[in-house]
Amino acid sequence: MSASLDKSLDDIISSNRTPKKFAKKPFVKKGGATKVGKKVGSSNKKPIVFKKPVVAAKPKVSQPAVDLSYATKVVAQGLPRDIKQDGIRDFFQSQVGPVQTISLSYNEKGQFKGIATIIFKNHKSAALAVEKYNNAPIDGGSSKLKLELIIDPSKKPLASRITANNPQPQVAKNELAKGLKLKQKLQQKKKLQQQVKPKANKKKPVKRSKKSIEELDQEMADYFDN
Repeated sequence: MSASLDKSLDDIISSNRTPKKFAKKPFVKKGGATKVGKKVGSSNKKPIVFKKPVVAAKPKVSQPAVDLSYATKVVAQGLPRDIKQDGIRDFFQSQVGPVQTISLSYNEKGQFKGIATIIFKNHKSAALAVEKYNNAPIDGGSSKLKLELIIDPSKKPLASRITANNPQPQVAKNELAKGLKLKQKLQQKKKLQQQVKPKANKKKPVKRSKKSIEELDQEMADYFDN
């Protein structure tokens, strides 16, 4: 008998079964969290994110406000032509503030043109007049009053137009004093050099050697022979 007949039916069935490959289940911790292992070639380093540089906003440069402390003149246009100078003065003095002078403009025929130049005693009254009555309706809206504040720089006091120099720091003053002292020393040295004249180099006389008696006799002989 063959060896297969000696085996039981269960052994034959189990030996003929092909083993199935089962995928490993991931390990699950308590609480439902899954533990996943590292992948091959993977890295735990966080990706580098380049952020855009933050550019600080430029501070807004505030424009210097117009100095109205000397603006006391107001030109009014569109006034009723039948009104008199005293009426205009009384109106602005009672409604705005004290008026210093007022002048009206006339045409060639001597008729009032509806234009008046009003100078108030302070700039606050002038600014209030423009704020309160510019574009104000006249005679129920038939026309409008136009007021213009005139800024005259010539009325501005000189003290507010001239700015004093900033005082120099003590270090700069000391350096300036040192420079002046050095300059004075150089000038004095130059003057002394000009006053002192260089001495002329005097040549020393050449000492003649004394001649012997024989040399003198020879000179005398030569003299008479000639």
